[in-house]
Amino acid sequence: VAFCIHNIAYQGRFAFADFSLLNLPDEFKSSFDFIDGYDKPVKGRKINWMKAGILESDKILTVSPYYAQELVSSEDKGVELDNIIRKTGILGIVNGMDVQEWNPLTDKYIATKFDASTVMDAKPLLKEALQAEVGLTVDRNIPLIGFIGRLEEQKGSDILVEAIPQLIKENVQIVILGTGKKAMEKQLLELETKYPEKARGVAKFNVPLAHMIIAGADYLLVPSRFEPCGLIQLHAMRYGTIPIVASTGGLVDTVKEGFTGFQMGGFNVE
Repeated sequence: VAFCIHNIAYQGRFAFADFSLLNLPDEFKSSFDFIDGYDKPVKGRKINWMKAGILESDKILTVSPYYAQELVSSEDKGVELDNIIRKTGILGIVNGMDVQEWNPLTDKYIATKFDASTVMDAKPLLKEALQAEVGLTVDRNIPLIGFIGRLEEQKGSDILVEAIPQLIKENVQIVILGTGKKAMEKQLLELETKYPEKARGVAKFNVPLAHMIIAGADYLLVPSRFEPCGLIQLHAMRYGTIPIVASTGGLVDTVKEGFTGFQMGGFNVE
């Protein structure tokens, strides 16, 4: 049995009394048994689904080699399972992307199809289509920055929103697409009012627009605080859009500095 960890933060910690609901033999109690320093969902002794999965499996995997290194590097990175993972060992295998859905030659959501031989001709047209779609000034010579992701701290969207006033001072446009925390959604929707000529925020799930951003943007920002692997940077590279990423998790494995994108270390407002 291979157990693959996607995101170490989601472990399934519950009250230890809930073990009886699992209908498992008592011999498995020790694998689930877990004590942490948090009061939620209950204080003290708990069961931990991920701990049990790790201990009862033959092989432990995760979604990128660098994330595998991070998980055993500290208690913080391993979210209190680092010691156990160091004992069992872990192998990181980079996530794959859906090459049928994310194919610029057949993508039903973009007006101009292209491949590696026609990308330079197609990109300006796709940028203009994106600008028109979101109501920005249509100008292929203005650098356009995109962001697609959940509006939460893990994805660094709070850093991005805070940095926008500085970004906007440059000759750039920015389009942000995402849903998540209501306070961040509110900030996103205020962008158009504050910077009508330069910024748009769309706080809803919109697959066609996501494809248009991936295809039409010049750069895609991925300012994640941690990222097990990430797929958005793979989509960007497939469409000739340059990813600018935080140096964490699978972003380190997939974006090669100066060749397929840019590594920015730990993202901050500056």
